Amino acid sequence: MRLRALFLFGCIAFGAASGCRPPHSVTTPATPPEPDSAKRQEMSALAFIAYLGESLQGSDDEVERQLFPCLTRELAKQPLTRDKWTLAWGPAVYKFALADLDDNMMYVVRDAANPAHLAIAVRGTNAKAILDWLIEDFEVHKQAAWPYGNPPRRAKIAKGTSDGLRILQTMVAASGPAPNQTLSDFLAGETERLGALQIDVTGHSLGGALSPTLTLWLADTRSSWDPSGSAQLAVYPLAGPTAGNVAFAAYSDSRIGVAADRLHNPFDVVPLAWNVETMGTIADLYEPLTRADEVLRSLIDGARDLVKHKGYSQIMPDAPPLPGALNDADASFLEQVGWQHTCGYHCALGLVGSTFLPVTLDCNTDPPSPCPVCPSASQ
Repeated sequence: MRLRALFLFGCIAFGAASGCRPPHSVTTPATPPEPDSAKRQEMSALAFIAYLGESLQGSDDEVERQLFPCLTRELAKQPLTRDKWTLAWGPAVYKFALADLDDNMMYVVRDAANPAHLAIAVRGTNAKAILDWLIEDFEVHKQAAWPYGNPPRRAKIAKGTSDGLRILQTMVAASGPAPNQTLSDFLAGETERLGALQIDVTGHSLGGALSPTLTLWLADTRSSWDPSGSAQLAVYPLAGPTAGNVAFAAYSDSRIGVAADRLHNPFDVVPLAWNVETMGTIADLYEPLTRADEVLRSLIDGARDLVKHKGYSQIMPDAPPLPGALNDADASFLEQVGWQHTCGYHCALGLVGSTFLPVTLDCNTDPPSPCPVCPSASQ
């Protein structure tokens, strides 16, 4: 029953990770981004660039060697990153045994104007990698204690998040500007070479849960890579589900505080998981435009039952949402889910048109724009 409920809930999540459809009519127009939009745009662009090459096949080393020139070209091509960010570490990937496609990817870029300013980007779920869904996204009915720093005894994270963090901690890049180093090793070397670092972290979807968790790990293990404790950490997670329970979220907020800028679309179902109360709003989220049918309502209720005693809670629970808009009066519930999880962010953050170009998934073919029309542009 547990696996069946998670599998069915995966239908909704798969819709969230699958492409976008342009809107035909609008109910609520998108409004301009908030005053800190320039920083949010940059971090969000880096997060979406992390999906680069997710359809590549081969061993981790083979994929990394293909991704290195591909990512270098992408950073030089994108309007928000060219002349600003250059590759400093990675890309590093990880693939589960027996998998065909990589499940995780992470890279680090350097600010051309300030070598001590780095940004870490963590890829979200690879939509075509089934093990990524099963192991990292949906392993939420089991939890693990947070083993770093000095958290409350009750602080726990989802086992899937714990497994994902462990992967990020141990990944090494086969090529690139800093090969054969873990992230921690790389940061330790940069600290020794440059002194105090300024580090931004970002990621979308699964990356929106892993990026703040990774940031907390860096904060709790400073002595291993930042002995003086002088590095500045900030995180910009997009569209992330909960990583852990109430005690963990409170601990994370106490350690990272205002340096966390959680970006979430009010019409995106993913940030509503896995908190029992917010999951209860999913089925009616798009009414009266469209509504979940009885099958979808049942699977949402089943998923809620699986986590009802786990106490999942978002970090920065009072973070105001991005501007939101429903995109199509004729869209099905699952189409709306998919659009909101991707294009909803592109549109709210202004990552459209000449601001953000399509990212190639095979490092060869440039796809069409995933979000050619935004609600505010269709009136």
